[in-house]
Amino acid sequence: MKHTTLSFNLCLFMLSTSLAIGQWKLPGLKSKVPIKTKKEETKKLPELLDIYTTEEDSSFMLVMEFSNSNIDYVTSETFAPPSITLSISKVIWDRGNFTKKSSHSPLFHYTVSVPRNSNQKEIKNSLQLRMGFTRLPKYNIKLEPANPKWPKHKLKIIWQKGKAEKPVPKYVFPSRRLPESRVTMNFRNAKLINVVRLLASQDNLNLILSGDIKGALTLTLEDVSLETALDAILHVNGYEWFLQDNIIIVQPMTGQRVMSGELMTRIYRLSYIKGSTATEAVKEAITSRGKIKALSSTQSSEDTGGEQDILMITDTPNNFDIIDSIIKSLDVEGDQINIAVKFIETTLKHDETIGINWNLRETMYIPGGGVADTTSTIKVGHLKIPGETMSFATLTAPVVSAMLDLLAADGDTKLLQEPQVTTMSNSSANIMVGTTIPVLVPQGEGSVFGQNPYTYEDQSINVSLNVLPRVNPQEVISMKIDAVVQAIIGYVGAEQRPMVSTRSTNTNVRVKNGETLLIGGLIFDNDFESLSKMPFLGDVPILKKIFRYRNTEREQRELLIFITPTVISAAI
Repeated sequence: MKHTTLSFNLCLFMLSTSLAIGQWKLPGLKSKVPIKTKKEETKKLPELLDIYTTEEDSSFMLVMEFSNSNIDYVTSETFAPPSITLSISKVIWDRGNFTKKSSHSPLFHYTVSVPRNSNQKEIKNSLQLRMGFTRLPKYNIKLEPANPKWPKHKLKIIWQKGKAEKPVPKYVFPSRRLPESRVTMNFRNAKLINVVRLLASQDNLNLILSGDIKGALTLTLEDVSLETALDAILHVNGYEWFLQDNIIIVQPMTGQRVMSGELMTRIYRLSYIKGSTATEAVKEAITSRGKIKALSSTQSSEDTGGEQDILMITDTPNNFDIIDSIIKSLDVEGDQINIAVKFIETTLKHDETIGINWNLRETMYIPGGGVADTTSTIKVGHLKIPGETMSFATLTAPVVSAMLDLLAADGDTKLLQEPQVTTMSNSSANIMVGTTIPVLVPQGEGSVFGQNPYTYEDQSINVSLNVLPRVNPQEVISMKIDAVVQAIIGYVGAEQRPMVSTRSTNTNVRVKNGETLLIGGLIFDNDFESLSKMPFLGDVPILKKIFRYRNTEREQRELLIFITPTVISAAI
């Protein structure tokens, strides 16, 4: 009995001990097992301490330093564009997103960012590293644990250094057939002749030196072609070389030579200005060794006279910054200006002996025949230039509308022409409205039939307007105006040849955008002769002078020219 009791007590003791250390759990019994807090779990997550790129003798690498080695990551690749992405989970990073450029070819930049879920919320304790390459290299990923010298864990992405494949030149120069070998050398105060001999021995080339080759030089060359090395070394010291069969011949330079890279050539395609305009500006900035030529981009086999819209410039490389800035400042899209012109001819009234009286016409043509309101009297704007034959005034849009309404109500007023033309700022526009009439002209003394032969000659009667507009940043338009007005004022001779009156003006005016310039004072006289007679008696040969009455009336007509410039902004 004692033995049984002792065994039972021993089992009970072992059971309670197992429960205490958490190895056994009976139904209905609760054990107190320690629960890990979030802070304790976060402490065990690795923390990204630093990220950088570095290099060794034969490789480049991107290094990520962590606080411990519990690093969980997934690697993925894309080929368009070439990139490697590491998605790291369960990691601590509190420095935000950033992108950094790299010169360790073919890596050109890498980006560290915190990924987001479908709701655009950042995923906690996650990180994404994306490495952008110009081409995808062969690489491996290596984890280096901490050591006594460096108490940090390193995750390295390593790729080998490699020489970039150089493209095959499109054009081959037959005058040089040196082997495609490359040289690397470093000399200080070395004799020129020794360096040339060393280069020729690179591929066991035959060498002939003309005269006494003198000079010393200091150079550092790394992985350059043999031809480039010979050019640089000999041209700097006043010598040249050429190839005869398989022999390199070196001789003193017979003329000034330009080394490759000493001068460069660029082609500029002009979008808005002419090549002659750009040439005048750029030639002041190029050096004495530079050249500039304007060309046309036409692809026609015939010379169609296309605009020169291409510049070919050769100059030193460091001068192209100035040339670029000049061309960019000139070759810009400028504003355009629409010029609307109205040619209106009106017959002057009896009380308008010195020109149109706008106050009188406003009184005469009030709708409904009411009394004129003197408060609404038309003001013809600011008179710019009074003259003997023409006058100029600027008008606002409401005034122009009122004037046109008054003229439209007059039956003796007619609109001759209403042309429009659009031109660029600081470019001239020409408008011409005219008529060509045949004029009978006698020829010679007579013919075999005893009659004077006649022929016809064209006579042009024109109203021409040449406008050179220019707009400033405040949208005030300056216009240089050349106006010529011709009119027939009578006929002379047996052939009734027309007498043509020509009136012209040349002036400069300024108007605001949308305002109208009125040119007036162009008055022409017409004489009309009317015949009145009594029936039957007015036709009797002797008595007709008594019973006839001739009356001559003079009519004056004024030509009004309305010019309205409107800016068409390039920003629209």
